Amino acid sequence: MAGATTDTKFPLRIVLVGKSGAGKSASGNTILGRKAFEEDASPEPVTMASTCQSAEIDGRNVSVIDTPGLFSTSMDEEKVKDEFDKCILRSVPGPHAFLLVVRLGRFTQDEKSAVRWIQEHFGEDASRYTLVLFTGADQIENKTLDEFLSPSKEIQDLIDYCGGRYHAFKNKDKQNLTQVPKLMQKIEKMVMKNGGKHYTNEMYEEAERKMKEEEERRKTAEKRETRNKYIKGFAAGAVTAVIGAGVTVAVVANPATAAKIITTAAAAVCEKAGNHLANVRL
Repeated sequence: MAGATTDTKFPLRIVLVGKSGAGKSASGNTILGRKAFEEDASPEPVTMASTCQSAEIDGRNVSVIDTPGLFSTSMDEEKVKDEFDKCILRSVPGPHAFLLVVRLGRFTQDEKSAVRWIQEHFGEDASRYTLVLFTGADQIENKTLDEFLSPSKEIQDLIDYCGGRYHAFKNKDKQNLTQVPKLMQKIEKMVMKNGGKHYTNEMYEEAERKMKEEEERRKTAEKRETRNKYIKGFAAGAVTAVIGAGVTVAVVANPATAAKIITTAAAAVCEKAGNHLANVRL
């Protein structure tokens, strides 16, 4: 079966996705059990390029691809998009899991936009391969993770989008020996639910094709709207010109002169409209 794995200890390919400062690099280091990715408590992004690191975990080869933070002021959208193209290539033949990394706390517009970004760039199929990884679980006091998350409908919607799959890391707790094995179990369960299949380059290319088509439709609609505004404006101008010509005709006794006035006014309106509309292309 194309894109499928049957070995119970099959290699895992994991892609970390999320906004800047969510804790992607720290989570990658926690998974791999070593300082594989550079991390820093800074408002500026540390990861500027997609990077792949691997380790053997419980007899299984695990590759983790760290990616630049979404919505960073230090990288334009095109550069981020290029790095995600490389990320897919580095995970060939395709990632088994996308970990959407979200820092526990207030669910902001950036988190909502991150979900939309993933949907647009990876397609709806990506949700079948996505698990929410919450960071900062060290901060929860006197509450379970579920108790902390349950009041937020937006977070529940996010988890639902990812098939109800989520996990939490305490990246500062280096003595916690259960959080990574539990994550691996959840990822393996997700892979098995997907029939052993991984996300494929074909899925990515299809998502990119649909996104480009949507962008073209948006541009066409904007141009059509601009053209319609021009038409309405010139229609109003034409009415004004005709009214003006009619008033002039009313005081001109010579029929030939009156006809010439109307013809000249109409020609001027048509010429002006033609010159402007010629610049509005669909």
